[in-house]
Amino acid sequence: MSFSRALLGQDVWSQSREKDDPIFPERIALHYERAQSICRESGLSLNDVRYLTKKFWDFHFDLIAARDPTAFTIATIHINLCVGTLSNFVEARPDLSNIIDGLLNFEICGEFMLTEVGHGLDARNLETTATLQPDGSFDLHTPNAAAAKAMPPTTPNGGIPRVAIVFARLKVEGQDHGVKPFLVWLCDEHHMMRGVTSRALPTRSGTHMKPLDHAITSFNHVRLFPNALLGSIAKPKDERIDFMKQIQRVSVGTLALSIGSIPAIKLGTRITALYSQRRMVGAPNGRGHTPIISFSTQQRPIVEGWVQGTVLDSYARWTVKEFMSSAHSPTVRHALGTIFKATTARASGILHELAERCGWQGLFPYNQVSELALSLQGVYIAEGDNLVLCIRLASELLGGKYSLPEPRDPFSKLAQRERAMMESTKCKIAELGGYEKHRGQDFNRHILPRCRPLIEAIGHRMAYEAAKDSGVDPKVVHLFEMLCLTTNLGWDVAEERTITPGFHDALVKAYDDVLPDMLKAMQDESDDNEYITAPIVSDESWSEFVQGLPSFEYPSDGEEGFQPAF
Repeated sequence: MSFSRALLGQDVWSQSREKDDPIFPERIALHYERAQSICRESGLSLNDVRYLTKKFWDFHFDLIAARDPTAFTIATIHINLCVGTLSNFVEARPDLSNIIDGLLNFEICGEFMLTEVGHGLDARNLETTATLQPDGSFDLHTPNAAAAKAMPPTTPNGGIPRVAIVFARLKVEGQDHGVKPFLVWLCDEHHMMRGVTSRALPTRSGTHMKPLDHAITSFNHVRLFPNALLGSIAKPKDERIDFMKQIQRVSVGTLALSIGSIPAIKLGTRITALYSQRRMVGAPNGRGHTPIISFSTQQRPIVEGWVQGTVLDSYARWTVKEFMSSAHSPTVRHALGTIFKATTARASGILHELAERCGWQGLFPYNQVSELALSLQGVYIAEGDNLVLCIRLASELLGGKYSLPEPRDPFSKLAQRERAMMESTKCKIAELGGYEKHRGQDFNRHILPRCRPLIEAIGHRMAYEAAKDSGVDPKVVHLFEMLCLTTNLGWDVAEERTITPGFHDALVKAYDDVLPDMLKAMQDESDDNEYITAPIVSDESWSEFVQGLPSFEYPSDGEEGFQPAF
C-alpha cells in the first residue's frame, strides 16, 4: 500500500513538551489522522469489506500495523467491525448509504460496542436495554454500572464524529426480543451527544507514546429514531443463532487482528537485529570491538523472531484460505481463527525477549520493541480473551462437538505431539467420570489448565504444515519445528517424556544453518526500514535523537572554577 509518508513520519516523541500529557487531545487526534490516512490509502470498497476479498486480508498483513499499532487498531475496528456489520444490511436499507459513504472515506469514525463491564464473552447476557416506544422510537439505556460498555474509544478527543453499532437487549411491550444491534451517534468532533457519557480510561501500559482514548460508555435514556435498529424487531426463534449471526464480524476480527501480530514480530526482530549489528563491545583480547550479534545469546532470539514471522506469514495465508472455504461451517471457521490467535499469542512472546536483548534501550517505547510487545496484549484480549477462547474450543473438541482439518502428515513430530496431548487429556476426562461432568471442579482443576497448550499444539502443527506446503526454506521449517517441541515442556514432564539425546546439539546446528540466510534476507528487505522510528538502529538516528532531548546545562555565562568541595 502507498500510505502517506508525510503523515506517518510524525512521531509523538518529537513533538512539543506540552503534549506529554497522555490524554492531550492533539496527541490522540494524531492517531485518528493516521487511521484516516491508512483507510483512505487502502482503497477498500464496501464489497471488499463485506465479502472478505484478498484486498481486505492483505490490508492486515501490511507493516503499517506495526508502524503505529494505535492507528491500525482504530482502522481495523472501523473497517471490520463497524463497516463490516453495516454491509450486511445495506441491500435492505438504502437509507444507510450516506453514512456508509462517510465511513468508507473516514469522515466518520465507526465503533463496535458489545462487551460490557460485567459481561465479556458472556455477551448474550448483556444488560443494556433498548425499549420500543409508542411512536416507534427506542429508549437506549444503561440500567446499572455493570452494563456500561467497555472499552471502545468514544471520547471527542479523536477530533472526528463517531457512530457506533451498539448491542442492546430489545424490549417490546415488556417482552425480551433478544440482543439487537442499533446504530447510535456518540459524538461530533467536539462534544458528546445528549445522554451519552464517555469516561476516558487511563492510558494502557505500552501505549503512552501512542495513546488511544479507551473509555467506559453509558447511555441515559437516549432517544433513537426507529431506523436506528439494524434488522428485524421480531423476537428470534432461536436467540443463540440470531445472536451469533449479529456478531459474525467478531470471528473475522479474531483472525484479522491476530494477523497484525506478524508485522509486529517482523519489525521488532528487524529493530533488534539492526541494533545488535551496530552495538559494539570490547573484544576479549583488548583489540578492537565486536558487534553483540556475534554472541549466540543475542543471535537466537533474533533468529527465532525471524523464523516465527516467516512461518506465521504462511500459516496466516493458509488460515485465511480455510476460513473462506464454504466447506467449513461458521463454527469451524471461528475455531480456525481461535487456533491462529493462540499460536500468534505464543509466538509474540519473543518480543519481550527481543526487548531484553536491547538492554536498557529496550525499556523505552520510543525504540518500538517493548511498545509492540505491550500493544499485542490488547490484541489477544480483543475479540475474545485468548485463554477463555482456548478453553471453550478445547472443551468443544474434547466433547466431540465438531472436528478440524486432519493433519496432512500424521507422522510428523508435531502431529504426533498434538495427538498424544489430545489422547492424554481424553483419558484424564474418562478417569474423572466423563465429559458430562465438564462443569465440575475436577474438570476445572485437571482439564482447564491443559486447554491452551492443547490448542497451541494444534496451531503449531498447522503452521508447520502450511510453511512446508508453501515452499518455505526447509531449514527454517525445521528450526520452527524444534522450537515448537521446546514449548509447554511441563506437559512432557507430566507424561514422562524427555528431550532425546542430541536434541540440544541439533538445535545449535539448526540455529547456525538459518542465521546467514536471515542476515541476507534482512539486507534484501531494506525497504522495511521505512516503518522503523526506533533511533537505536543507526548511529545517525541515535545522534539526532540524543541531540533533540531536553538538555540541562550550567549557564553559559556562569563562573568558571572547581565543583563545590565535599
